[in-house]
Amino acid sequence: MPIENTDYGLTFKAPALPIAPMEYEQQYFDRVNSVLRIYFNQLDEALRSNTLANKVEAANWFTG
Repeated sequence: MPIENTDYGLTFKAPALPIAPMEYEQQYFDRVNSVLRIYFNQLDEALRSNTLANKVEAANWFTG
C-alpha cells in the first residue's frame, strides 16, 4: 500500500501496534514502547526538518 505524502512531506504512517496478550507480559509493553518511540522519533525529525526548510524559504523570499 503506497504511503501518501502530506503537506509536511512525511513518508511514513502511524504504526500498527502489537496485539495485546490475554495476560500481562513485560515483553508486550517493551514492544509497544519500542514501536511508539520509533514513530515519535520519525515524526519529531520530520516536523523539525520541515520547519527549518520553511524558515529558509521564507528568509530567501524576504531577502531575494
